[in-house]
Amino acid sequence: MSEAPATLVLLRHGEADTGGRCAGQRLDPPLTRRGRSQAVSARHRLARAFDAVVSSPAARARQTAQAWTARPSIEPGLAERDFGAWEGRCWEELWAGVPSEVLADPPAYAAFTPPGAESLAAVEARAWVAAERLAVPGRRVLAVTHAGPLRLVLARALGLPPARGFALAAGHGRAAVLRRDGHTWTLEALGA
Repeated sequence: MSEAPATLVLLRHGEADTGGRCAGQRLDPPLTRRGRSQAVSARHRLARAFDAVVSSPAARARQTAQAWTARPSIEPGLAERDFGAWEGRCWEELWAGVPSEVLADPPAYAAFTPPGAESLAAVEARAWVAAERLAVPGRRVLAVTHAGPLRLVLARALGLPPARGFALAAGHGRAAVLRRDGHTWTLEALGA
């Protein structure tokens, strides 16, 4: 008899009060009113019983997870990218300084690392380890994370290059539902 598959629901946190600034690990804004509403909507939309609810250490992720439980478990591997010198600066200003060839080429974009920032390869590695650890046979786990880690885990689970993951939808308060059966990952829903 084989083990029951694991279900891992990766949920992007609700909208946060960033003021248009880069918020990775160092800038930790709370949810906006809309973000809190997105968390409640996700709770109703997903309407599932979970064996565990885990969250990135960021306030915006923890606050989203609190739509399910007052005390989500913290999973550091789900943290947003550390954007280094970009943290707290206006996104509009930052993107204006990125070479056009980087913005036009997905592999170049995936290889680009802002000064003092964590590489996407490092984010993918830690997020993937967390996803594999959380995907326990027979269990349903809700993991509240950020757009980058969510997309990178999806890409890896689907056998896509990391750069292709950035084409996958990851709206605020929206989820990707993954099923793991042995070593095989299947995407059951995107944007749930």
